Order: sequence, then structure tokens, then C-alpha cells
Amino acid sequence: MLLRNAEILFNDRVSSELYHMGLLCPEIAARIQPGQFLMVRVQEGFDPLLRRPFAVHRIHHNDPPTSFEMLYRVVGRGTRLLADMQAAASLNLLGPLGRGFQVPDHDGFVLMVAGGIGIAPLPHLAETLVSSGFRGPFVLWFGGKTATELVCVKHFKDLGFAVQLVTEDGSEGRQGLVTGHLEQWLSQQGELPKVMYSCGPYPMQRLVAEMAARLGIPSQLSMEALMGCGVGACLSCSLRCRPLEDGPDPHYLNVCQDGPVFAGEEIVWE
Repeated sequence: MLLRNAEILFNDRVSSELYHMGLLCPEIAARIQPGQFLMVRVQEGFDPLLRRPFAVHRIHHNDPPTSFEMLYRVVGRGTRLLADMQAAASLNLLGPLGRGFQVPDHDGFVLMVAGGIGIAPLPHLAETLVSSGFRGPFVLWFGGKTATELVCVKHFKDLGFAVQLVTEDGSEGRQGLVTGHLEQWLSQQGELPKVMYSCGPYPMQRLVAEMAARLGIPSQLSMEALMGCGVGACLSCSLRCRPLEDGPDPHYLNVCQDGPVFAGEEIVWE
């Protein structure tokens, strides 16, 4: 991991709560793998004291890459400060951090599932699969509370994904929860996915993992957690996981260091 300053290239509001930021930092850009994240100091000095974790949304694929993007939601004082920052300002970054997504060894049906801001790390993964010559087919199921949460849909379609949309209020696509429609849709497919990637709220992730296990589909879940340090020191992001081979009891892993991506079957769901 690196500790570097990055120049803000843009910081655009894309909906009432969502912002899209571009950052110039060649050293970090060259190292980021899909699913990894950054710990960001949202303001100079130590107020707020703690950094905030953000998934890497996209990499700009020049050779070598020099810049990347974050997609984030304003939820408190730290992200409000971030949203107020302008282009040409500097942000201090620690990263890239964590264990990201594993790309399949062979071509096949790839399914991605996202809930709300859980869409954030999936474009980088999608772009990596397509740019590496991996041949799908590719499908994205994307759910949100309203249509305004369903961002970057066109980008996935441009990459060759078939996109299924779900909103709780019915303002776009099917009405309800994404997990409420997904299993029925899977039961109608002639072929099951080779792998299921997912990111979203904890209840959605649990249902995705249980669904994948019932159907025998390998799943990789990017877990959301409160993080104080991002490097495994503070233990604030512990996740209960299944026993090790030589032990009878569940054990705890850190989302920041051992994740954020876990196999669905690793997790003991509360």
C-alpha cells in the first residue's frame, strides 16, 4: 500500500446523494485490483480524525493507468466535506487496500448483483473482464430504492451486459427488492452462472449468498463495514466466519485486511 496525495480531476453530483469523483495518482492507479479500496482523509489536518473507506469505481485504462474514480454517497459529515471539494484540490490517500475479486479461469456466464451504492466496485471488475478478452455472457441485476439510485447503467450496457433493474417504489424496472426477483429469474435460465459477484447492504448479501449456495453457484461478495484504520489494527470491521479446518468454532476476519471480498460460504450470517 502507498500513502500519496491525489489531485481531484472532477467531483460531480449525479443524484441527490451520490457523487462521482476522479483522482489523478499514477502510483496508486497502477496498483489497484478490482474490488480493492482506499482510505481517504477527507480534509487536511485531523478533523475528522479518521479516514473514510471508498471502493475504487473505475480505472482509466491508459497505459500505464494514471487516474481512477470513486462513486460515493453523502451520509454524514465526512462525506459532506468530500462532496464540497472542488477540482484541483488535493486528497490524501492510503491504498490500495484489501483482497479484491478473483477473475474466473475460463469463459462463462457471469452474474453481478448490486444494491444501491453497492454498484460502486463493480464497473472496475466488469471492465477488467471485458478488456482481458473474457467472453461472458454478462448479466447485471441492479436494485435501488428509486430510479435516481440506478447510476452507470449505460456503461454496463456499453460493455455488453444485459441489465435487469429493480426499484422498491417501481419507478424503474421491476418493483420490489432485487433478491425478490433474482432467484425466479435464475430458475428460468438454461445455464447457471459460473460465478456470482455481489455488493450491497448486509441483508441483500445474505440472501445472495444463501441463494448461490442453494443453486451451487460460487459467490464472491464485497462486504460493507465500518472501518477505523483500514489495515487490520483497530478490529472495528470484524466479520464472523466459518471455522478453520483444524478448529470447531467460528473465527473472525477483518473486512479491511481479509476482504472486503469473501466467498459467500465463508461467512456466518447473523
